[in-house]
Amino acid sequence: MKKIIVASVLILLSACSKETPVLNNSDNLDAAPQMVYDTTAIDSFGPGATSEAVMAKINAVAIKKEQDSLAKIAKAEQEKLDKEKAKLEAEKAKEPKTEQPTPTTNP
Repeated sequence: MKKIIVASVLILLSACSKETPVLNNSDNLDAAPQMVYDTTAIDSFGPGATSEAVMAKINAVAIKKEQDSLAKIAKAEQEKLDKEKAKLEAEKAKEPKTEQPTPTTNP
């Protein structure tokens, strides 16, 4: 009985220790052609895709809106600076002017 158990364990160990050869597919990857698509996926769950021309129009509108927004921000900042400058000038104008006497030389 011991011989059968030892024999079955040896067979089991030899069967489990067999290594299967690994195929090297790196050579085949270099030969694969690169695919170029003319569509961009909407999202990973979307049913379809949007063409590049439509995406270009969408991007153009988005860029224009961003530029308009940046222009509004810049205009607001400039107006704020102009108001501060006018306020400082008004304060300087309110201050009493103290004229310094000019030195005179006697000949």
